[in-house]
Amino acid sequence: MKNLEYYKSKVVAEDGKYLGAYNHIVKNKPKFIVEYGGGKSTYDLTELVNFLDYGGKIVGYECNSYWYNDHIEKGWNKHNNIKLVDIVEDIYQPVVEEYHYAKVSGVRYIHQIEDIKEVDFVIIDGPDLRDFESDPSTTFNLMDIVDYLGYTIPYFIDGRSGTRNFYGNNTKLPNCFGLDYGTDVGDFKLWN
Repeated sequence: MKNLEYYKSKVVAEDGKYLGAYNHIVKNKPKFIVEYGGGKSTYDLTELVNFLDYGGKIVGYECNSYWYNDHIEKGWNKHNNIKLVDIVEDIYQPVVEEYHYAKVSGVRYIHQIEDIKEVDFVIIDGPDLRDFESDPSTTFNLMDIVDYLGYTIPYFIDGRSGTRNFYGNNTKLPNCFGLDYGTDVGDFKLWN
């Protein structure tokens, strides 16, 4: 018999990975979840949302064709909600003070933002930034979504210290501008 504990054991790894995302979904029941770095977690979270039966849905974006095909072979795209998309490297250069600019190298998954305009929870679990020659430090898609929507949304970042710093509030950290793009539901003690 599958119950909530069964799905918790599928979603949350032994080391606690994904506990924040799991708890947020169970408690808040987001209607539209977008995951950057689609794969097994997309499958497991889709199974959880379907079990909870509140009408939520998930789409996962994957940029690596090797991993995308691996996910298909393993049955993780059973719900046909993992999409293979391109990714581009980009630079974000905000004005920090008058005539002073900061510069952050990052990546952006390419998809129509209008397709996800009802998103109310974002998970960033990709890509592996070590695969890029320009040494990017973050994924810009959460910023793009919030800028497009005009309001903040909760998010979960799996590890990825550069991405956590970019979206965090601690302006003493490198590449952190005190941006307010929502609430990180992750468990920081797991990553320190």
